[in-house]
Amino acid sequence: MPKEGFSVITITQEAHDKARTRYNQKVKLGQVEQNKSFSRYVNDLIIEKVEEDENLARQAPFMQKVGLQDNSIMIKDNKIGRIAEVQIRGKDLVCMLDDRRDCVHVGFAYAIPDVYRVISERRR
Repeated sequence: MPKEGFSVITITQEAHDKARTRYNQKVKLGQVEQNKSFSRYVNDLIIEKVEEDENLARQAPFMQKVGLQDNSIMIKDNKIGRIAEVQIRGKDLVCMLDDRRDCVHVGFAYAIPDVYRVISERRR
């Protein structure tokens, strides 16, 4: 039984191993306090992800990510009732619907953590 105020969840071994490896790397690099447990680290990751999703929904309630595949992000724009494709071209994002690099769809795409991660990796 968990302590009061806590609950138990089950994750895949793969998710556990990835999180443990990342946790150990961050501890070695000094990016995680020495006294922060692995359990607390995973808890913080979950809270961070939920808060990112909440912030994204608040900032652009009329848009939602439909999918991310290869170099394309599909964004449903409920305001205009259409799907906008935003393509990753090199280090930039281009909206195929608006034919622009600075429209609301591109701005929304930059706010998606997975998209930002892909672009950051390409810049390295």
